[in-house]
Amino acid sequence: MADMLRPLNETRTNAFSQAGEDGVLAEIFDRLNIAQGSFCEFGAWDGQHLSNTFAFYNKGWNGVYIEGNEARFADLTRNITRPGTDNFCAWVRTEGVTSLDALLAKSHVAKTGVLDLLSIDIDSDDLAIWKSLKNFRPKVVIIEINPTIPIDVYFENPQGQFLGNSARSTYEFARSQDYGLVATTACNMIFIDLRLPHQPLPILELTDPTLTFGTRYFFGFDGSLIVKGANDQGAHMIPDIIRVPWNGARFAQPVAKSFRSTSQGKWTRRFWHFFSRIRLTLMHPIAALTGSVHRS
Repeated sequence: MADMLRPLNETRTNAFSQAGEDGVLAEIFDRLNIAQGSFCEFGAWDGQHLSNTFAFYNKGWNGVYIEGNEARFADLTRNITRPGTDNFCAWVRTEGVTSLDALLAKSHVAKTGVLDLLSIDIDSDDLAIWKSLKNFRPKVVIIEINPTIPIDVYFENPQGQFLGNSARSTYEFARSQDYGLVATTACNMIFIDLRLPHQPLPILELTDPTLTFGTRYFFGFDGSLIVKGANDQGAHMIPDIIRVPWNGARFAQPVAKSFRSTSQGKWTRRFWHFFSRIRLTLMHPIAALTGSVHRS
């Protein structure tokens, strides 16, 4: 039996998920008294890898898996074989034959119209696709955000790009649709339908100190790119080499160490200013010529 008073952030465990989502979602559905339900996950990979729903599939839930990459989809069809679960090879769009509404209409979910869990993880138009969903209302939505964006920033992914959405934009849309925030993990927000007749979970504000978000990246006044875990009271890092968390690529600090000082004399500052313009012209000639440089 679920402990109704236990904070959801204390229930994080991974069987297949990335950052404790398996445990949090299991706890949510325990409190909702839903033992057998239905789910949809898109950006599903092979059905198992970093999945937020495969643990439910193993419990006998019916579902819909959607993956656009053909190689990954081939793996998915080998992993997901039980009748009552639909696999679609498609890139989900906001409209047309591969909209989420259109794909769900062709699935077993359409027979009952009940969707207990929707998991969205495509690193791009996650929020736009949730906004496009009109014919199905999931009880619980877990959706990826870009956790490096400060929580006071409104930012929606430009359609078709891979920049991600901010927590603030995602949160405000959810609230407008009568969904309440109940938990976060390193890069996901979890919402529950506030129209449910029995809703036993505490609803959180975006600024709640118990929420967990991922790593933050920000600049110091001297130009250093600083890396620090959200809600982490410990030391920060200014690494010489920075690893991109989503693809593993590595790059050096954007501003060379010799430039990162706020106590230079006038002639030293002028020299580095001149040197930086030459370097910019060589590396980015169009930007240098047009003057398209952002000044804060």
